[in-house]
Amino acid sequence: MDEATITLERADKFLSHVYWKDCNLVSKLLTRKNPIQVSTLDCGLTRPPFAEVKDKLFTPTHIGASFGPSWATHWFRIVGTIPDEWKGACIVLRWDAEAECCVYDPTGLALQGLTGGQGGDKRHEFIVTHHSHGGEHVELFIEMACNGMFGVGDGGMIQPPNPSRRFTLQTAELAVLELDAWCLYWDLETLLHIAQESPATSEIRARAVAALEAMLACVDVGDKGSWLRARTIAGALLRRRRGDGAGGGGHLVTAVGHCHIDTAWLWPYAETRRKVARSWSTALRLMEQYRGFVFAASQAQQFAWLARDHPRLTSQLKAMAAREQFVPVGGTWVEMDCNLPSGESLARQFLMGQRYFRTEFGVFCDVFWLPDTFGYSAQLPQIMRLAGIDFFLTQKLSWSLVNKPPRSTFAWEGLDGSAVLVHFPPADTYNSSASVADVIKSRDANKDKDRFNESLLLYGHGDGGGGPTPAMLERLHRLCDVPGLPRVRTGSPLDLARRLREVAAASPLRRWRGELYLELHQGTFTSQAFVKWSNRRCEELLMETEATAALAALLTRASRDSSSTGGVG
Repeated sequence: MDEATITLERADKFLSHVYWKDCNLVSKLLTRKNPIQVSTLDCGLTRPPFAEVKDKLFTPTHIGASFGPSWATHWFRIVGTIPDEWKGACIVLRWDAEAECCVYDPTGLALQGLTGGQGGDKRHEFIVTHHSHGGEHVELFIEMACNGMFGVGDGGMIQPPNPSRRFTLQTAELAVLELDAWCLYWDLETLLHIAQESPATSEIRARAVAALEAMLACVDVGDKGSWLRARTIAGALLRRRRGDGAGGGGHLVTAVGHCHIDTAWLWPYAETRRKVARSWSTALRLMEQYRGFVFAASQAQQFAWLARDHPRLTSQLKAMAAREQFVPVGGTWVEMDCNLPSGESLARQFLMGQRYFRTEFGVFCDVFWLPDTFGYSAQLPQIMRLAGIDFFLTQKLSWSLVNKPPRSTFAWEGLDGSAVLVHFPPADTYNSSASVADVIKSRDANKDKDRFNESLLLYGHGDGGGGPTPAMLERLHRLCDVPGLPRVRTGSPLDLARRLREVAAASPLRRWRGELYLELHQGTFTSQAFVKWSNRRCEELLMETEATAALAALLTRASRDSSSTGGVG
């Protein structure tokens, strides 16, 4: 085993949440823990809002208590005091009930979502205060949905639902987040992943390994001063602000926070509504904490649900939209299927979606956002252009089994010759963890660097919601301008779309004509013929109903006009 491999193994174990976590750097992240009082209210299979439960009688509960069954709701009231000796510290609530939860303040404002369990999308911490004065009283409410991020199946993402699942309260406490240890952790992790993902003979790998070796020789987990000295060593590489080609050249990766939420999948619509509140309130907290963080969200239906259920959250989102940290995209009512619906149905998606965004946010979307649909009809470019949209983003076609998309950035021409600009994020995911590997893949897998040397990276837990995490944002901050890697900027998809328009105007992009066919999920509708028949029958009935209503309105108006003129005519 060579010296570099030994260094990387040492660094990996020093950051491990499995090995030696009681004495490595992980043991210093959350310290000085304090229990809290927890009481609960069983709401059964209903989903009552905060206003209906806040004054009811909560009964004491404890760590190890079990809650259920599947799809039930339990509310919790937590009370605690921050010790005086924690003055000046960052205080977090640690909560794990193995289920999806949402933290509320005593006025009923949804503050942040929490994801229980030990999966890769777990989120157990909520920051109570970034700078404690010591002695503060803490009172919060938590809404618990008795389901996991992907429903109530046992042992995996897509499993038959178990109607009797139970969820156990594993953790409920206040703790101090040691910010110096936190920052050192992400410095080390970033350097470790740079070394692991870079070519063995590359300069950047050699520099990363050397920095890791020096940091590990310097740091003593019991000496906070050594943490700062180790961070200085990391900063010589991570904070040089140069990038892949000095002077700002090289491939540019625009990282966009994202949280794909399937409006209908493994949970009821009522749970989708709560997923939106959990996920978007979390994004709001991150916008407050990280001023460069930009979050894009689509689907007007989800915006409408949030406005109805959480009007104060909607007001906060609009304020962040004005600051260009929250970016409405898509222009459609939902992220729809594009195979079964008729052209008129697709047109109504844009009509209703664009009308909503114009009314609520004062803008029409000019980016069609559809990362997770099973193929794209050749009608779409024409309909998009008629809806005022000239840029389309998806990445689903990268999942095709045989023929991979030949382009990353191109012009897509529809049936009538209308064309829109298209970008497929080369990292081939809309749920990136903002890893070094995904940043490098964004550059290396881009098939059009000769025409447009940029990529979008969509990061954040998705499908069932959740969204970006502080860990992802810490990684992106450190990857901003590392020599030998792509330049990384957190930003808006609208900015990339604008730059692409400028490039396409100067030099036409390669062109794709006709359907964008996904070679995956075949048989999804063939095996459900009744769904296909019913969808088409409903489309026919809706058009007939609309035509009848329009005629009735005209006849009523004509009759009213005739009456007002005494029947002359």
